[in-house]
Parts: sequence; C-alpha cells; structure tokens
Amino acid sequence: METPEEIKPNTSQATKIRVRLATEDLWQKFSAQNTEMVVTKNGRKMFPKLEYLIDGMEEETFYLLTIKMALVDNFRYKFQSGEWIRSGRADTGFEEKEVLHSDGPMVGAYWMRAPINFENVKITNNPADRNPKHLYLLSMHKFVPVLTIYKMPPKEDGIKFGQVDQRDQLAIRLPITEFIAVTAYQNQTITNLKIKHNPFAKGFRDGTAGPPKR
Repeated sequence: METPEEIKPNTSQATKIRVRLATEDLWQKFSAQNTEMVVTKNGRKMFPKLEYLIDGMEEETFYLLTIKMALVDNFRYKFQSGEWIRSGRADTGFEEKEVLHSDGPMVGAYWMRAPINFENVKITNNPADRNPKHLYLLSMHKFVPVLTIYKMPPKEDGIKFGQVDQRDQLAIRLPITEFIAVTAYQNQTITNLKIKHNPFAKGFRDGTAGPPKR
C-alpha cells in the first residue's frame, strides 16, 4: 500500500482517516517510468485517473473534498538521453488552485462506499483559463496531486453549513502520483503505457493528438 508522504491532520479524528489509490498497481507502472501528463490550452483529463479509496471517516459527519496540484520542487526539467533531468530554476507565475469535488459536502458513509474520482478535472497550460474545473500547470515542471479532506462543523456550532474550518482538515500527497507536465510525451515508454491502458488513447501516437473522432 502506498504510504502518504505528507499527511497534515489538525484533529485527532483526522488521524483515523486512511486514503489509498483505487488503481495503485497502474500508477506504479507509470511512476516507475516517471509519469508524464499532457497539458493543453483547452484542458486535458489525467490518466491514470485520480481515484481514491477512503476509510476511517465518521459515517454521519459531513466532509468536503478538494483536489489541487502542488509543485514538487523548484526546478524545471528536460528529457535528455532517455531520462528526466533538472534544467534550471522553476518558472514563476504558478499559483495553487483547489477544485471542489462535484458531489459537494457529503457524509462519511457516502465517501467511503465507493472510489472517489476527480475525472471532471482537467489540466491546462493556458494561464488565462478561468474554468473552475481546470488547473493551470507549468509545462516541464513536476507536480503532485494533493487531496484535502475538510471536516464540516456541526450545525449546532453556529457556523453556517457549507463553510469549512481551515484548521479541521487533512491534506494528503501520494508520491506515486507525482508527474511532469508536458505538451507532448517525451518518453516513448509512457506513450506506450497510455495507449495500452487508456481506452480513449488507442489512437494516440504522441501527446498532441486529440481523442478519437466518432
């Protein structure tokens, strides 16, 4: 089981929550080759998908889930002689942005009953993109998805339902999901893995191709 690199619980209850990937074996295959994710002007879905299995929540307590992308380090990368190497300091202009899970606040029993995915989230290299479901990334930089679980305050606490307490949260980064954002796949092995495992990428032969036309 993948061990989270960073778990920041701020309550004793948060430490009971456990998160793992629903498709960990698939992520392992990509991670072993340094995962690449294509970013486009109009936004591209990620593959492998971000699907999480969660347990340890309080069944009748409401939680809110978000996803964001964080820079792993302060470097740019380039693919050279068959491997990724650092090529200088990271570009400026990147700001983290959280995307709420489309199901909104739900009780723990709901979140724990099936894999949780963020397949409606797309990644883009367009800094002017204001789509709330799109995350702007810097090409040739390394990122890691951050799943944040916010515990909702009880109604009787006098806090408006739907608000979250920033102190009552759990942020999780799984190193196995780290990836380098690219505008076209650099490693042919990654391209082959995408074609093999992603049914929507069978027609792809490089990172610039769009989904097959019907």
